[in-house]
Amino acid sequence: MGATYYLHEGRTKTGKPRYFFAKTVGQGGLGAVPKDFEVSESINGVVSVRRKTAGAPSVPDDDVKVVAAAVDRQPHLQGYVVRAVGNAVVIFEPHPRPSELRDFAERHGTSHRASTFVAERMKKAQYAPIMKFEREGAGYVVLRMTFRGKGGWSWPLGAGKLRGLAVKFVPSIGTEAFFDLM
Repeated sequence: MGATYYLHEGRTKTGKPRYFFAKTVGQGGLGAVPKDFEVSESINGVVSVRRKTAGAPSVPDDDVKVVAAAVDRQPHLQGYVVRAVGNAVVIFEPHPRPSELRDFAERHGTSHRASTFVAERMKKAQYAPIMKFEREGAGYVVLRMTFRGKGGWSWPLGAGKLRGLAVKFVPSIGTEAFFDLM
């Protein structure tokens, strides 16, 4: 989001090192990331330092591209983001969605500058996971976010080759059909 952060080292109550970022340089400022640690940024721009995880399962870039292409083929999913997270390919939904922002601009008589309005607001959009394709054996399982009770990931909706799952399930995102997936 264009902000600059500086890495610092502090201490926990037990004296162990604790790493964090601040917008200004202060006491404990560091010039480099400590050995065995890496910088991580969440989908919503939260920057943190985490311990490197050796041998952690990961998703091939080509698999991320398969899901991203399925999202790109759906005009109603403009603004959605696809990322590898651990051993899964996750689709993130923006809040607010570009279509909601365009509707707002038109209702308030600023449709002549709707594209500028949408672009500016999307820079500060927050993202939430909505669907994921988790690696399992030689294939993937697909899960959707649920919104009942405490919410969370559903049970597997399907299993198989990633391309087939993406073609079958991605079009339902952002529609009433999404809530009928079982």
